[in-house]
Amino acid sequence: MSENEGSEKAKENFRKLIESSSSNPLNSGLSQNEFEQYDKEERRTRLVGLAQDIQERKKFAQWIFWMVVFWLVVILGIIIAEGLHYLDIPQAVTIALIGSTTVNVTAFFVIVTKYLFPGK
Repeated sequence: MSENEGSEKAKENFRKLIESSSSNPLNSGLSQNEFEQYDKEERRTRLVGLAQDIQERKKFAQWIFWMVVFWLVVILGIIIAEGLHYLDIPQAVTIALIGSTTVNVTAFFVIVTKYLFPGK
């Protein structure tokens, strides 16, 4: 159940509760005021949650970016060191390193990005 569906269901349940009381509370100022306060508080809470989500997404997007950059720089350093014969790595291992790193970084980036920025 999505957040909007849950919110709408809660509102509907609240309306039914108000309407089911012995005197019609929708006509009384106090019950209408309570309902408006509930609605106002719900909107404020949702807005605070959305603002927090935006801040967290910015923070995690930056973390992901720098982690991927670091990961790729380390792999590039290993490849350069092997090319300059500072490291003696067999060709099959070098190919596996390049291939697996490319797949891992791409998959990691796509999965985390889809989690942080879901389609709406």
